Amino acid sequence: MRQYSQDDEEKIRAQALVREWRRSGLLDVAQSAHLETSLHVDLRRTNFFFRALLFLFGAIIVLASVWLTNPFELTDKLAQAAVCVVMAVVCFVVGELLVARLHFYRFGIEESLLCASAVLLSVAVGLVLNSHEVAAGLAVGAICGVLLFQIFGYVYAAIGGAICAAMLPFAADLSGETERLLAALIFAVVFVIVRSRRISLDDDFPGDDYGLIQAAAWAGIYCTLNLQLSYSHFGGTFYWFTYAMTWVLPIVGLSLSIPKKDRILLNLSVVMLLTTLVTNKPYLGLTRKPWDPILFGLLLIGSALIIKRLLSKGQRYGFTAARLLAGDKRILDMVATASAVMQPKAPAHDTTARPEFGGGGGRSGGAGASGEF
Repeated sequence: MRQYSQDDEEKIRAQALVREWRRSGLLDVAQSAHLETSLHVDLRRTNFFFRALLFLFGAIIVLASVWLTNPFELTDKLAQAAVCVVMAVVCFVVGELLVARLHFYRFGIEESLLCASAVLLSVAVGLVLNSHEVAAGLAVGAICGVLLFQIFGYVYAAIGGAICAAMLPFAADLSGETERLLAALIFAVVFVIVRSRRISLDDDFPGDDYGLIQAAAWAGIYCTLNLQLSYSHFGGTFYWFTYAMTWVLPIVGLSLSIPKKDRILLNLSVVMLLTTLVTNKPYLGLTRKPWDPILFGLLLIGSALIIKRLLSKGQRYGFTAARLLAGDKRILDMVATASAVMQPKAPAHDTTARPEFGGGGGRSGGAGASGEF
């Protein structure tokens, strides 16, 4: 059961949609103000910047509090584990009180305390167990991540829990191929479980949250199996299996997202397909050429023009080329700014080999016209 009520969550998401419609020109100021008044909730909130800043401050406070035990020179692992457990309980209780009593909602400070409680509990379990401490800590982290999502609705906690679960095979004494296959299998299980919830809820709350977790699990499968992203050295059948999966996964993702109009999974599948094109030559052992980025850019431009022309005559299966939300423009502006910032630097000119200018022969006022040539 979530700490925040479903009605409050739905109202907050509706407020964000109303503000987006106002920026896009679909609503005037008076209409949006009336709707936001009717969607008022009794929760303390802040913007993303202060939320991240408060999260950082909270993490620093917890870290400093744990570090205060250092003067006691605790060398026994059981004593260190006891300190971590006590701090985990304190962080969870304080964070839960901030949510239940002061009605903090995505305020940053309570999130850092609750996440710190999960991390401290994982560390404590790892300290208690002398063998397989890493695997035990990851297992506890995975469970805590799921619980934080179920109780408080923190999507990133669920994603972190899925990553911890997928890292469990790497903590065991297994071959590299087996580790990656098991990790991809764990991500696939998470994807199947979450996708069933996503389909049943569709765009209703918390269907959008499950959509984010679903996309993260799908990206985890791809990143685990694309060996060129981690510069891993494998060969044989497993190598070519992963090469085939780098093509299969984006295509399957597109086939799953287009009929359901799942925008997050659709965008992710497009990014995966572009990544596959970039890593194709290294996979095949081919030499990269200077004109490869040019061909890649021409492919993107041509694909964009074809898709826009197909959609220019109206909607096709619910898709349109018209920009409906102002958020789309902001994303494009961010991408354009990033592309301008990440331009390669021009090579510096070597001025040491440049011959020095040798003057002489001219006379004042004649610009050298009466000098000897």
